[in-house]
Amino acid sequence: MGAWRVMTKMLCRISDLPDGGARGLLRQGNDDQVFAVRQGDEVFVWRNDCPHDHRPLEYRQDQFLSGDGRHIVCYAHSAHFDIRSGHCFAGPCEGKALIPVPTRIDNLGVVWIGDALPTPFDSI
Repeated sequence: MGAWRVMTKMLCRISDLPDGGARGLLRQGNDDQVFAVRQGDEVFVWRNDCPHDHRPLEYRQDQFLSGDGRHIVCYAHSAHFDIRSGHCFAGPCEGKALIPVPTRIDNLGVVWIGDALPTPFDSI
């Protein structure tokens, strides 16, 4: 059986995210690689990639949510996604989903992201 190594990276502090809002993070060139949506003490982090045509979702920096803040929206073609599941329920990619980023919040309010990666050796 292969061993797994967990790679983690500090993303931000929960206090850096507006409650009921979203913020793009990990900017590379003109685009944020991920975005985080905060709902109270919960944070949902998604890759900034619409499954319809693989472009960033926001129309301007940090604008990922519908006007009422209840859904994630891709502003290019009006695809709407559930904040918690990433499932597209309206628009050209209906039935597809956003790619989640594994996330945890520590007891100091730091939001960490990470992926479990297989290592090239077997565990003993």
